[in-house]
Formats: sequence, structure tokens, C-alpha cells
Amino acid sequence: MTEITFLASSKPFKIPEEIEEYNHRTVFEREEDVFFFSVQEIDNEWKKSIEGLFSLPYIYEANGVGNQLFLTYLAKYMEIGDVIEIYYVPSKNDFEQYRRDMEEHPEPIEVNVERYTYKNVYGFFQLNPKKWIEELSHLNYITHQGVTTFVKY
Repeated sequence: MTEITFLASSKPFKIPEEIEEYNHRTVFEREEDVFFFSVQEIDNEWKKSIEGLFSLPYIYEANGVGNQLFLTYLAKYMEIGDVIEIYYVPSKNDFEQYRRDMEEHPEPIEVNVERYTYKNVYGFFQLNPKKWIEELSHLNYITHQGVTTFVKY
């Protein structure tokens, strides 16, 4: 049972040099520092399976979207007009079932990194502009129950 996370982007996705350098570190000050954020082209076998899942044209397999490096990317490198969608699947083997369940009872999440807002099926939340990254790290933004959309506008 292996998980997979897909990331779709409004433009070709490139990991900034600062994050790439961190991904390649071999010495860490604390155990909590051992995390990474990466994206790679999806395998051809997945292209047909995910067809229609995303509204954006550039689709990747992602690792580490639940950690601080991904949140750093959102805060420092998203540009006005950028859109990112992510969809997490706890088990690759059960992808079709997860997708069916999600499509039958979608629970999408939207995070606006410009306006510091978080919206899900339960409501709309204003994040504190000074500590929105910390607040977001404590919220559920990775789910198999819906596509999460990050926007900056």
C-alpha cells in the first residue's frame, strides 16, 4: 500500500533553487528538519487514470506537500495569478475507488495565499496574515476527499 500525490499547475512547475538545495542536504540540525518537497513528471500509466481530475494543464507527481518546504514555496514563490491543485491518494492500488468516492461526495478545499483565506465544506476562515503558514500547517489541506486548490490573486 503506497500513497501518491498529484500536483497540477497553471504553468510549468519548477522547484526554486533554494528548495532544491535543501532537498539535497545530507546534514540536518534537528530530526524535524529531515523533509523535502519535489515534483516529477507523472508516469504514462497515470495519465489516463487522472484524466479530467484537474482543471490545470501541467500535472506532476509530488512528494512532501504536507511539509514546511511546500508551505515555504506557497509563501515565497507563488506569483499573482498562479494556481496549484493537489490531490492525495492514500493507496495507489485503490485509486479508482478513492476517485469515485471523491467525485460522488466532493469536499474541495481552497486556499488563497494572497488574501490568507481557507475555505472547505465547513466554512470560510480568515488566516492571520502574520502567521498564516503556521495556521495552515495545522489545518487539513491534503485530502483524498477532494482536490485542494491554492490560488494567489
